[in-house]
Amino acid sequence: MRAHVYKSIDEIGLSRLEKLPTGLDFSFGLLRAMERSLWGDLLVRYVTVENDDALMALPPVYVGSNLNFNALLPKLLQSGYNAMVRGLGMHMATRAALVGSLISDRGWIPMLPEVEDRAGALRLMLGEFDRISKEHKVQLCMVKDIHRDFPMEDRKLIRDSGFTETYSLPTIRINTAYTSFEEYLAKGLSKNGRKHARKQFHKAEGKFSLRAIENFEPWIPRVFALHRAVFHRAKYQFEELPPRFFAESVGSVNPKSELVICERADGRIVGSLLIFYNGQEQQNKRIGIDYDIADSGLIYNLLNYTGIQRAIYRGIRTLWLGQSSYVPKSRLGGELDDQFLYMRAYDPILKPTLPLQRLWMARYSAEKVLAGLEKGMSI
Repeated sequence: MRAHVYKSIDEIGLSRLEKLPTGLDFSFGLLRAMERSLWGDLLVRYVTVENDDALMALPPVYVGSNLNFNALLPKLLQSGYNAMVRGLGMHMATRAALVGSLISDRGWIPMLPEVEDRAGALRLMLGEFDRISKEHKVQLCMVKDIHRDFPMEDRKLIRDSGFTETYSLPTIRINTAYTSFEEYLAKGLSKNGRKHARKQFHKAEGKFSLRAIENFEPWIPRVFALHRAVFHRAKYQFEELPPRFFAESVGSVNPKSELVICERADGRIVGSLLIFYNGQEQQNKRIGIDYDIADSGLIYNLLNYTGIQRAIYRGIRTLWLGQSSYVPKSRLGGELDDQFLYMRAYDPILKPTLPLQRLWMARYSAEKVLAGLEKGMSI
């Protein structure tokens, strides 16, 4: 058993990667689309654990000074940091290494279930994270959004290796194991949720139409501004996906992709939803909204309901909705799952801040987010 580092997912190949339990976020198509659309000084390295020619585990590591590593911290600190970088230049920006998917819905470290020495494999990977961080003069290394279902003993090993564990934003999943959309409405939603859904469909009659497009590359110039608008309004601004990512996603085999378009009766495109899926799960990955019209809230709901319809139509049992907008997504029947973030500082100035960051991000536990929702508040 040995560790190896690749500079491109193409060096590993689809056939080798498919043998790992990658889920959607670490599938060949998504990693390839991300790699081919990296921006600025951002680079990627793929850390593998191998036995002879067999691939046993693989997490990607993204390195750069343009990663939004502080998206969960107080807005005052984010604004101060951004102002400093704008005023003094990019040489003042923190160089970070991020282990995992930049756009994950359910963070993980893909590893074959039959690996007997999981601890040994994980130690090999952790050693490579450290080596890559030092090679690229990284000031902060983060293992991103490890889902609550990741083995507890593996999470402990990460902590014991020098990482501080904090909460990250919960992810949202919806059970879509229904025979029809009507069954989902009847069994998957509360009484108020069903009432809200039917009211939305009634309001949309004659005003909007929705359709799914597989070969959506010609549509990217027409919808990208809508996705940018949502990104700039988002409370938590992680990594913005460039048009190249959308183009690289077209025609992906593992996972498959499609774009849902919402059009007004006069033909104006007012909404867009980028979907990835395989036989087991689906992600409603990025949404775009035209905020220049009064019905933007209705459009948001219609796109989400259509995404749910698409999953049920395909017989997909689980739909992931990401890490934001907990109020409307809970109304859709979404359940919140804890996710964890691991941080290791190499910079002596950053190191003492980690306990404070951990204290701040305790607010992002699923329990506390749900408690806030019940009181009418949202983080």
